[in-house]
Parts: sequence; structure tokens; C-alpha cells
Amino acid sequence: MKTINNILKFIALLLLYILFANIPIIFLSMIGIDYTNWPPLIKYSYMFICNIVTMIIIMGIYYKTLKNDFKNFYNKDFLNNLETPFKYWLLGFIVMIISNLILGIITKGIAGNEEAVRDLMKQAPIYMAFDICIYAPILEELIFRKSIRDITNKKWLYVLLSGLIFGFLHVIGTLSDPIDLLYLIPYSSVGLAFAYTYYKTNNIYSTITMHFLHNTMSFILLILAGTAG
Repeated sequence: MKTINNILKFIALLLLYILFANIPIIFLSMIGIDYTNWPPLIKYSYMFICNIVTMIIIMGIYYKTLKNDFKNFYNKDFLNNLETPFKYWLLGFIVMIISNLILGIITKGIAGNEEAVRDLMKQAPIYMAFDICIYAPILEELIFRKSIRDITNKKWLYVLLSGLIFGFLHVIGTLSDPIDLLYLIPYSSVGLAFAYTYYKTNNIYSTITMHFLHNTMSFILLILAGTAG
């Protein structure tokens, strides 16, 4: 029964994460209001508010975990605590880079998710800085690492489920061709690394911290690439 409850909890959190900002939009479209025509400031302010509300709900659910893990991670042994997360992230990052280079040659393009992120960064760089560097690391680690970890204690089942679901959710939203599924490899490589890290450390800040550093580095590189272009 506990496992079933945790599965339902994961599904509910995932749906909240994916759909919260879209439900009011769907309602508006049903009554003939197209939010895409809103002024950019209003549109992205609305999206920011939706993100904040979602963060408050999900972080509230895992308040005890966040509070206890914070004390155990961000202390005088912080640099030692960071050693294991950095090691596994680096391995996943190397696999991600190599697979992206190979896929770039095969598809002669970039992942649809990355292309969508680049477009949004041009339209709303401040909102995207928050979304990429703060919102995603916290919520994705709580949902894809913590909530899935509560479902199973089996090491490799957990790592595979967490990493592959994480990768799939980053691909499915911009899937336009079956070959795009190959981008599961780079996205899942980092997801698998984060999952293995969380299994080893049992501290959610080990993955939140590395996810933050990974996304912030990616954000800066995208900004520099856009500036150079």
C-alpha cells in the first residue's frame, strides 16, 4: 500500500509540475482568449507566478527532507560532501557531451528541447534564468530523484527509472521525428548520474547543487553563444 501511495504521489507531483501553468491557459482558450497575444511582461509574469506557486507546494511537501538534508550537506564538510556528486556528474556530463556531438552529426541539428530553450531565452532571459537555474534544479530533483526513490529501494531499478523518466520528459515535449528519441541518451546520462548520486549520498542537496551548477553553466554558455552569434 505504501508503494502504491508513493507511485500516486509521484504521478500527482509530475502532473502538477507539467500542467499547473497550462490548466488556466487551456481554460482561457476554451473561452476564446489566446494568452500568446498577451504583452510579454504580463505573459512571463504569469508564468513566473505559476512557477513560484508550484515551488511552494512541492517544497512544502518535502519540507522535512529539505531542512534535514540542508544541515547535513551545507556544513563545514561541504567540500567533502561535494566530491561524490561532482565525480558522478562529471561522468554523466562527459557522456552527454559526446553523445550530443554524435547526434549532432547524425541529425544535423540540436535537440528540440534545447532549441525551444534558446528561443525562450531570447524572448525572456530573466525569466529563463530563474526557470533554468533555480526552478528546474529544485523541483526536478524532488520529483525525479526523491519521489521515485520513495517508490523503490532497489538500486538499479531506481537509477534506471529516475534517469530514463527524467530524460524522456525532456524529449517528449519537442518530439517531431522518431530519431529525436535518440536524444534520450544525453538527457538520460545526466539523469542517471544524478539518480546514482542520490542513491549513494541519500541527500537531496547533493543532486540539487550539481543540477544547479550544470544548468547555470549551460545557461551561461547559451548566453555567450547567442551573443557571439
